[in-house]
Amino acid sequence: MLIRCFRDPQTFQATATADCWTNLLQQARSLGLTAQLRALFSRHQLLQDLPDTVQKHCAWGWRYYQKQQASLFYELMQLEPWMAAASYSCVLLKGAAYQAAGLTVSEGRLYSDIDMLVERQQLDDCKAKLFFAGFFEPAMSAYDKHFYLELSHENPPLYHVKRGTALDLHFALFPLAGRKNLATGRVFASAGAIAGSCLQVPSLSYLYIHAAIHFFWQEEQHKLVKDLIDLDLLYQQLADGQLLQQLLTDAKDFGALEPVVNTLLLIEQLFCRQLPADITAQLQHSVYRRNVARALVVRQLTPGVNAKLAAALWYVRGYRHKMHWRVLTRHIWIKSKVAWQQRSKRPR
Repeated sequence: MLIRCFRDPQTFQATATADCWTNLLQQARSLGLTAQLRALFSRHQLLQDLPDTVQKHCAWGWRYYQKQQASLFYELMQLEPWMAAASYSCVLLKGAAYQAAGLTVSEGRLYSDIDMLVERQQLDDCKAKLFFAGFFEPAMSAYDKHFYLELSHENPPLYHVKRGTALDLHFALFPLAGRKNLATGRVFASAGAIAGSCLQVPSLSYLYIHAAIHFFWQEEQHKLVKDLIDLDLLYQQLADGQLLQQLLTDAKDFGALEPVVNTLLLIEQLFCRQLPADITAQLQHSVYRRNVARALVVRQLTPGVNAKLAAALWYVRGYRHKMHWRVLTRHIWIKSKVAWQQRSKRPR
């Protein structure tokens, strides 16, 4: 229902029944997309034509989004003096980057944490600055710490001691255990400064690449629709700026053509977007097309047993991308052993 609405909001608004609106609002609320619905209808000048109840739900969602947006900007302002002292690039990612850059995808989009990217060799210095800013790293086992720093793509989550703000400090865009050999340095090279700030955001094409990686090489299933909508909105802004060829060039240089090619094909299929002829020709002949993987995505969007089977296969496939099988086997063994030891220590 959500994809149908974002695909063509005018047709949806004109033909939706009461049941359609109910299902749409339920799905939007479950995924935190109510404010994005309001933004969608506002962009297409349809807000005043919605049923009164739908307008009220959209207004409630928008007020919550405005509070979150103000909170995010406040947190970025608190980070500013500490990051200004850094002699290296501090690049915002995901939702924080969308908001800071004022992208269409940010309108009504909620966030749960702040994502920031620094070079691997600057990780310790950046953490030290964040600790002085009030962030702390919760205690964890030596193995979990090793997993984050040597096999993952980020430091363990940091939390502000007073405000509870969560901050994910990245040193790569994808887990190192996946052995994808991505050229992270190109993200820094593409990044531009935010006006009046020491913080930076990646170029629009690299924001899409990161979103595509997060969608196509991961195992998460509960946010498929939300992630697809993000990708479609980013795609539309790239298409409006005639940046799709730049996107494919950047994806090739970065080493992530597979997720970019297949998410573009999914956007074309699910949202009925008309890709430029030259882009379509490149996608049709690409060796990175993954028809089975895309079929698994589409199947998960429909109800039934087959959707559950597709979700299970998608989960296994995602972990296969995130970890080499040797790393995955060792990880499962260690975590299972720790879980068994903790269980055996419980009083009976």
